[in-house]
Amino acid sequence: MLGNKKGVSPVIAVVLMIVVAVAISLVVYVWATGFVSEKTGAETKAGDYSFLVETRDVNSTNIRNTGTDISFSVATPAGFLGEFDIYVNNALGVSTDITSISSATWNKSTVLTINFNASEGDKIKLVHKDSGTPIVFKLE
Repeated sequence: MLGNKKGVSPVIAVVLMIVVAVAISLVVYVWATGFVSEKTGAETKAGDYSFLVETRDVNSTNIRNTGTDISFSVATPAGFLGEFDIYVNNALGVSTDITSISSATWNKSTVLTINFNASEGDKIKLVHKDSGTPIVFKLE
């Protein structure tokens, strides 16, 4: 009676185990990458605009433009604020929140250095006015 029972061959069983393991690992990978990008806040994208915060120092924050070129009217805080809204600790700031910027043109793959008039631990949020792309980071 035991001889008449049929089961899955060992080869099919191994293939099924591999498929299940790969499927589970893909689900875990997708789930974990969501946490990593939220926690680091490293890169922000919206449409053709994307930015990468490289340093978050109070005296000089470096943000790389990894998307579309952006031109300011002048290389001053007022020119920068013509393109971006700045929030310090979730409150809309004014031009005195930026003491200087390094350039009037922000080309793709170039770094813009911004000096903030803020304190260590302040949460900064820059929002591109045209696209709504946010850049969020905490000063260290």
